[in-house]
Order: sequence, then structure tokens, then C-alpha cells
Amino acid sequence: MHQTETDPRFLPVLPLQSTVVYPQGVATVQVGLAQNIELLKAHPEPDAVIALAFCDLETNGDIRPESLGRIAVIGRIIDRLKLPGDSYQVTFQGLRRVEIVEIDAQAAWYRARVADVEERTLDPFRVNVFVQKAINLFERLVGASSAYPKERVHILKMNVDNPGRFADLLCASLNVDYAEKQRVLQAVGIDQRLQRVLDLLRVELERVKVAQEVEKRAKGDIEESRREYYLRQQLKTIQKELGDEDLSRRDADEYADKLAALDLDEEIVREAAREIERLRHIQPSSSEYQVIKTWLDRFFALPWGEFTEEHIDLRTVQSTLDAGHFGLDKVKARILEFLAVRKLNPKHKGPILCFIGPPGVGKTSLGKAIAEAIGREFFRISVGGVRDEAEIRGHRRTYVGALPGKILSGLTRAGTMNPLLMLDEIDKIGSDHRGDPAAALLEVLDPEQNDTFTDHYFNVPFDLSNVLFVVTGNYLHDIPKPLLDRLEVISIEGYTENEKLEIARRHLLPKVVDDHGLGAAPPEIADGAVRETIRHWTREAGVRNLQRSLEKLCRKIAREQVEAEAAAEAGDGEPYSAPRIDRDGLDRYLGPRRFLHDEGIDRDEIGVANGLAWTASGGEILVIEALRMQGKGKLVITGKLGEVMKESVQAAYSFVRSRAEHLGLDLGDIDQTDLHIHFPAGAVPKDGPSAGVTVTTALASLLSELPVRVDVAMTGEVTLRGKVLPVGGVKDKLLAAYRAGIKHVILPRDNAKDLVEIPEEVRDAIEFHPVGHVDEVLALALRGFGERARDELPDPPADRSTPRPTSSV
Repeated sequence: MHQTETDPRFLPVLPLQSTVVYPQGVATVQVGLAQNIELLKAHPEPDAVIALAFCDLETNGDIRPESLGRIAVIGRIIDRLKLPGDSYQVTFQGLRRVEIVEIDAQAAWYRARVADVEERTLDPFRVNVFVQKAINLFERLVGASSAYPKERVHILKMNVDNPGRFADLLCASLNVDYAEKQRVLQAVGIDQRLQRVLDLLRVELERVKVAQEVEKRAKGDIEESRREYYLRQQLKTIQKELGDEDLSRRDADEYADKLAALDLDEEIVREAAREIERLRHIQPSSSEYQVIKTWLDRFFALPWGEFTEEHIDLRTVQSTLDAGHFGLDKVKARILEFLAVRKLNPKHKGPILCFIGPPGVGKTSLGKAIAEAIGREFFRISVGGVRDEAEIRGHRRTYVGALPGKILSGLTRAGTMNPLLMLDEIDKIGSDHRGDPAAALLEVLDPEQNDTFTDHYFNVPFDLSNVLFVVTGNYLHDIPKPLLDRLEVISIEGYTENEKLEIARRHLLPKVVDDHGLGAAPPEIADGAVRETIRHWTREAGVRNLQRSLEKLCRKIAREQVEAEAAAEAGDGEPYSAPRIDRDGLDRYLGPRRFLHDEGIDRDEIGVANGLAWTASGGEILVIEALRMQGKGKLVITGKLGEVMKESVQAAYSFVRSRAEHLGLDLGDIDQTDLHIHFPAGAVPKDGPSAGVTVTTALASLLSELPVRVDVAMTGEVTLRGKVLPVGGVKDKLLAAYRAGIKHVILPRDNAKDLVEIPEEVRDAIEFHPVGHVDEVLALALRGFGERARDELPDPPADRSTPRPTSSV
């Protein structure tokens, strides 16, 4: 600075932390800080003029230029008294407000260049109204409290012609804290200053009324609840006198600062601010206080405005998927197509991917791989068994123990607004009197609606449009239709034996060996041993039980290793060497075989046919048996069958009777014969129409006494006219036929298009025969059926929209 101390606009500054001196007012201050003592010593003259600056509340003794208020008061020293301990008691008279333009903090005490401020009145009429209101309120205050002398009213009325002086004098007369007095001092405009003083008057008048009421109640015989209220009011006053922080105000201020730092919609800010204000006025010991505080903690734990940067590199995604998953080429291709569209148009509201397949085929791990490849956070939400809508939308806060729903809780755990959320086991959602969770998911999974998803607990809209949802399930038909309409289904069928062997080589064996501490001396497990494990110790579409079997194998080997090493250390045995496991040694580690290899009939046999069935664990060979006996034309069906399968058997029986002449049968003999059709594994529920051709073939074989070929298996629905209709689960069924060593598979002609999804090794091992009529089935499956080849049979009229394929694929 170039100014000197002789410049009247360049004054020494005395910072004050607990006392406010108004213009034309007089106040006594105790000065003890070293730099302030130096200032007073440097200005010993009786009428020394000093700029009185006022510190913010947050200063806490650490006075810095930026902690001083912009508006200061020029004060004159009218008295000073030296106190013990090198401190002074100084009496100041305030002169006028000034604005601190610049502060020099380099000297022993602060100096500042100041400028006069103009006290403006924007609306004289409004100012006069404020003055009259203030006089009325103060008169009521004087009448309510003996702490305010009546003479003050007369002094105030003498200054009504000077509204600025009036406001300062009135504020100085009130028993309010330092922060409120400083706010009035900092107000340059008279309108604003009077408004702040009026607010203080109202608060003080209300406080006096409450204090009087509390005191009145405390003197009488009050109820316990009122006594508690009185004690809390007294405790609050004591805490205030001791300088303790008001916990509710401090918490409310912290939440208010957090809210101000967020860029939220007005509706959300309004709801959060309302809860913060409620918290500010509730005692911390109240149960409602904890409810509101918990709500605010969970509200601010939501990832408002937090995003992770998405990196979509199709080569990286491809390599990540290949590293963690063998095969599944169609699934990987669809995922890459989905991500390619997102890369070109990040705002594209694409479909929700739904992975449907048997357990253990890698649905969940695919979701993790996608999240890892594109750099998104991953969180899995299991919705299986959820029956309460509140699990999705959250509980309303009127209930004790209310919680947010799984969706927003998952986002909180993920810590970002754009994670990959996997809704696992969506086909196992239930519903009861508490609501339908699937209906709540309609909004969550609809890209056109989920940008304003409202959780009942928070009661504010939350944007889910940036979340990448992936859904998994086992059964497509168990997913509610409206929910299924919002999903793009990607079917993941079971693995072939060779694919399982490759997965075990690349992924399962290295992981299991390492997890069991066998990495230093890994056992040598032959491919034949793994293949035998797949065939005889597991029966599944995925590889989960295969992993369990390999873990069991490694546990046995780990025990052998520990025992052998202990014996070698004791000198009772040879040093341990890793074993080699082949197919002949599996029984020793895994015990007896749990399953026979999928097998159908073991020879050409009358009345028995190989069917193909689909289960949750993949495809299976289903042998259907038919037996005849003397009777009255009765048909008996056993095997724990569903209604659809029973009707399918009835349709097959009716068709065979209608073709009695073609089969060389006598209807009279049939009417005097009881037929029994049995589906083995009688404890397992079975349903569906796809066994129609198999039942028809078994009945035709039984009644015509023509044996069914041992190397043929079949699937398809049969109508009363003998047409063979398409069925589902073709890939899993054909994999089961491949495992059983079947050489020929008969399937509906309309399912020929599904053969493109069959692995090449299966297509090379099996000859497929698409058919459109049961006559073609019988010609292929029955030995000696008319001694005719299939191509000599007359074809029924085909659907014009369906081209007729060749007899094998």
C-alpha cells in the first residue's frame, strides 16, 4: 500500500469477536489479543479513531482478513483502563458505518482503507410502517418482560425520524446473540435493516412468552410430560449459557450445506429442505429426530450426480467375454450389437437384455463381464421369492422400520447413477396381498418411464434412465407377460459335453486347484476323467455341479497331500508327488456313479419309444412304455402327468385308432384290450405336448407288433389329423440325444430352422429328420412299417408359407 497512517481514509482496525458497536452507540470491550494491545499502545491519544471490524462466528480465535465483515464502524475511544495481565478495558463510541475496501495485514496490526456507505431508503412509506410495527412489538415486549425497561420506549420514539438510527438503537436494546446483531449491522439499506430487526423482535417476543409459560407450569403441579418439557427447556437454556452447540441446529446446518452443494431439481430440493427444517426444530432425544436423521442420511447417501465414465471398446468387450466364457457365440454377438448401438448413440433407450437359461450356464457372470468391459459398476439384486411390492418401491415412512426399495438401495451400494444393475431370478417373483412386485418393475424397466421413478420411502423422483439393467431367469413362461414385453430375451441353452470339457480345462480346473492350495503341486487330471465326471457325476445343462465335483476331487487330493507330507516329515513315508487322475480312478475320489449315461432303450423293442424332454437342467431322454392286456378298451396313463400331457396322450390314442386299417389293426380287438401308457421317473412332474409323436409311435408299435428302432429318438406335438406341430427346447433336447448316442432324431418340420443353433459336433453325429405327419414318423421309427422308405410315403398337404425341407439336415 502507498497510503500512510495520516490518511483519514486509512485507519487502524480492531477486530471484535463477541461485541457489536452500533453508530451513535457506546460499548465497553475487553482487549487481550497481542496485536490489538499493540494497536492501543500505538494510539494513546484520548480521542483516537479506530475502525471496529466484526468477525464471523466461524473465526474461533483465528482472526484473518477474510473472516472480517465487509461493513465496519468507525469508533472513538472515550475511555481506557489498564487491567492486570497486560489487557485493557476500552469504551468506544460508534460514529458511522464504513465499508472496508482493502486490508493491510503486513504490519503489527491490521490497517484498512475504508469508504463511506450511503444508507438508502427504497420505500419511505414502507419504512414508516416498519417503524410503527417495531414500536408496537417492543411495547408488547416491555410489557411481557421485566428485562426491558419502559424508558427504552421513550428513547426509541425520539428517534423515529431517523429510521437507521432507530433500527440500530432497537437492535442494541434486544437480548439477542452476537450473530444476529452483526447481521443487522451489515445491513446498509434501511429497509433491510428494519426488516431484520422486526424478525428479531418477533422471535424475542415469542421466546419471552414460552419462557413465561414454562416458568408458570414449573411452579405448579404439572404432569410428567410437561415437567419433562420444562426440564428440557431449562437444559437448553443452560447449554446455551455454557456455549454448548445445539446438536439439532448443527446437524441441520450440515445437511443444508450438503443440499446446497447438489444440483437437484426444485421438487427434490423442496422435499429435502422441508425435512432439514423439521430436524432443526426437534429435540435430539426425540424418536422422530432419529427417523428424520436416518431419512436424511439415506437421502444424501444416494449417488446424486455421480457418474462413472463408460468406455465401450468392442475389442475389449469381446476379449473380456471370451476370457470368462467359452462358446455362447450368439449371446456374445447380441451383446456386442447392443453395446455398438450405445457407443454410436449413448442416449439410445434400447431394450432391457434378459438372459434366460438353465442354472449354471453363466448368466450372472455374463453381466459382470459386461460391466467390467465397459467400466461400469456392477451390482446384483436378487428378486427371486420377492412377494411384497415394497421390496421394489420401498416402504412408506409411516411404518416402523421403513426401508428404501431394492433398486435405490442397490444404487446406493453401487455409488453411481449409471451402474449395471442385474435383476437376478426374475422368473421367481411372486405376489400376494401385499402387492405385485412384477407390476412395480414395469416402471423400473420401462425406458420411457424410469427417469422419474419414485421410491415410497424417499417420495422424490429419481432418474433411472442412465442405469443399464440386465435381467436373468430360468423359465421364460413364468415371467409375467407385461414385464416380458419390456425385455429382449437372449436364450442361453446348455453346453455340449465337449464345451463342458473345454470350460473345465480353461476355467474350472485352474480356479479349483488354486482355491484348494494345490498350485505348488497341481494334480494331473486327464481329459477322460473330466469327461467321465461330466457323464456320470453330473446331469445338468450348465457346469455348476461339474465345479462341485471337481472341488470334491481336489479336497480329497488336498487331504492326501497334507497326510503324505506329515508322514514324510515323520520319516514314515515317501515325499509327496502329485497324482494323475484318469477315468478309472474317479470312483476312489468321487464315490459311486450318481447317474448312468443318458440312455434310451437298449434294443429294438415293441411298445417302447425314445422321447426327448426339456427340464430346468437341460434336455433328457424320456422313454415311454406302452402295455396291452385283456380288458374293455380302457386307457390308463401313469407317471405324474399334467393336464396338457394327458390330453396329448388321448389325442395320440384317438389318432392311432383312426389309422387302425393303415396299421393292419382290428378295431374289435382294440376295444377288447386295455392299454397302459407309463412315463418312467414317476415322482417327477411332467407336462407339455411334445411327447405326442413318441406316445403315438409307442402305441402304433404295441398294436402293430412292429419294434421301434433303438437308435431313433423323437419330439413333437400331434394333432387328431396326425400333423406334427413344432415344440420348444429343441437345442437342449438334441444335446440330450447326442449324450445318449442317438443316431437319428425325428423332429417337427417347422423346427428345422432351429438346427442352425446346434453345435457342429452334434450335427455331425446325428442325422435329423424333419417331418410334417405321423405317417413319416412311423415309417422312420418302426421296423418293417409297410416295407416302405420314407420318401415313398404320401406327404400331407403342407402349409404354403412353409417350404418343405429335405429329410435330413
